[in-house]
Parts: sequence; C-alpha cells; structure tokens
Amino acid sequence: LGEVLEIGGGTGGNLEYYSKQARVTVLEPNPHMSRRLAKNAIRTCRPINIVSGIGEMLPFPDETFDTVVSTLVLCMVKDVDAVVSETYRTLKPGGIFYFYEHVKSINPSGRIWQNMLNPVWKFMTTGCNLNRDIALNVKLSEFRKVEIREFSLTVGLPVTIPNIVGKAVR
Repeated sequence: LGEVLEIGGGTGGNLEYYSKQARVTVLEPNPHMSRRLAKNAIRTCRPINIVSGIGEMLPFPDETFDTVVSTLVLCMVKDVDAVVSETYRTLKPGGIFYFYEHVKSINPSGRIWQNMLNPVWKFMTTGCNLNRDIALNVKLSEFRKVEIREFSLTVGLPVTIPNIVGKAVR
C-alpha cells in the first residue's frame, strides 16, 4: 500500500502483484523496456508512473516511498552499494525494501565457475553479473533489520543457481 517504487521494472512482470491501492512508480533506464512496460501496464489495467533514471541516483526526494522493490536488478547495476544507499534514502522511516536476486555461490567450486563464466555472461546479457555477494551488500548497509532467505534454482542442467529473497526495514 502507499507509495511504491520499483527499480528496474523491465517489461512489468511484477505489476499484477501490486495492491490496487498502491501508487506505483517504476524507474526504468532502458527506453525500449519503458515502452514495453507502458504497454503491459495498460494490458494489466495498472496505472503507473514510469520514470527514466538509474538506481545509483534516484530522482526522488528523501523519504518518498513506503516500499521499494528490486527484482533481478542489482546484478546489473554499476554500483550495488549506491543503489542500496539510494533505496534507503528514498524510503520513509519504517519503509521496506523487498528484493530478489541471484547471488555468488557459497560453494567454492560454484564460485570458480561463476567467476570463469562472468565475463562472457555479462557480455551476453548486457550487464548481468553472476558473482555478486548482494546479500552482504544489503547486510552491510544502513538498514536496521535485514531478513534474507537463500535458495537455489535449477535450469534443467546439473547446475543450480543460488538466489536470495529478502526484505530490509529502514
């Protein structure tokens, strides 16, 4: 409820999950994605405010939002700590940052593979990094309470992808 910011809304995959009472602003740096996002907002009958910008410099005043959402975005930003800090800045006191990300493996052999594949993966995905410790970035931030659940996904191969889902309270 209230004022919601989604950082990197992409094509709008999260739109259907927001409460109808929420006022949703989506920050999207890619103009091509913004057009798709706008079409999907119309398709889902979800009025949103699309703002062009980057997570490292959120174009909003301090304490604007009740909730900030990030889904598979922190792997692609240039500076994770800056995005997390900007998220904190723009949340109202008691506001919640919800995030879902793939992360660096806790398994040493998994980390080796991630580090080896990362340059090619980053190029092929226009910026996604396989080997970021995003949980640590959030835990070391200003947020007063951080809850993180770790799990692995499989993509049909004998390889699993470590993921986290969590929330951080300002």
